[in-house]
Amino acid sequence: MANHYGFDGRVALVTGGASVIGAATVERLRAGGAELHVFDLAHGDDVRDPDALRAAVDRLPRLDVLVCAAGVGGDSLHTEDVSDEEWRRVHSINLDGVFYANRAALPKMKENSYGRIVNIASIAGKEGNPMAGAYSSSKAAVIGLTKAVGKDVAGSGVLVNCIAPAVIDTP
Repeated sequence: MANHYGFDGRVALVTGGASVIGAATVERLRAGGAELHVFDLAHGDDVRDPDALRAAVDRLPRLDVLVCAAGVGGDSLHTEDVSDEEWRRVHSINLDGVFYANRAALPKMKENSYGRIVNIASIAGKEGNPMAGAYSSSKAAVIGLTKAVGKDVAGSGVLVNCIAPAVIDTP
């Protein structure tokens, strides 16, 4: 018998919901009864666009659950070989995208005194991986951002957490 997590009647938004971790999250939330909305590059959405994220949230009747799964590993390079463009690309997706999604979701969640946000970081953000300075630092920043946002909304009914999975075989 499959676990049922009781998301009946909940509205959820998953960034990066069309690939691997995000897709598995969508499947699990849907199986639990949630109404799912996916924000993903595969659908023409880009987490680097704060206006698009805000518009996606505004279209929802309400928002109970946000999972920020959009991310990119970046190129495997020694620190001195990471270009400015690559540094900015990885951080704009992995960190800015999480910030923009959290910022867009919070007013709607606080209005209803309920919300659950899960930001997906990485063990690389805790440990640092060789040849992954941009990736590791972006995921470390997601961990710090999650702690700050959680404290910002303490007592509002919105809970903010972060998970830091180890290596997962993704495209």
